[in-house]
Amino acid sequence: MLVGLLIAGVVILALGLGVRLYMSRSAEDRLRPGEDIAIAEFRGPLPGNGSLACPEHYCAVAPDLASPAFPVEVDRLHALWPQALHGERGIVTLLEEPNRRRMVLVQHSAVLGFPDVITVELVPVGPDRSSVALYSRARYGKLDFGVNRKRVERWISRLEQLAAAPPTR
Repeated sequence: MLVGLLIAGVVILALGLGVRLYMSRSAEDRLRPGEDIAIAEFRGPLPGNGSLACPEHYCAVAPDLASPAFPVEVDRLHALWPQALHGERGIVTLLEEPNRRRMVLVQHSAVLGFPDVITVELVPVGPDRSSVALYSRARYGKLDFGVNRKRVERWISRLEQLAAAPPTR
């Protein structure tokens, strides 16, 4: 019985290591066909393994979360963006379009390295006001156990804090 448990443990460990090695391939850090989504033009449906936050009247589909208007102009929000990601692990930039204030990222989960694809669009919403559209989704599987929604909420919360703080000189 003890030998059987030991063998089962070794098999599970080997499978986990295999998944980790597979997910850490450089191929997982490339944009795949269909993953470069323009959020404002996305028609849905939203998959169960993702989360979408949009400013009012920006998205063609109903988002999971409303993205707030930040009390800064869009170029300032763009400058604050790297600070919002400070402390996040496993992020790789797949596409960056600074002129459009748009980027596509992948973030790998800590244990097995599963990739989630995140599209970010910084949006002007008025004079000295801006917002962010975020679409975070799992590349694999049908469930994400709320990971993508938590990421979207966390990143929006960080942007709110950063935008509310007085600018440093």
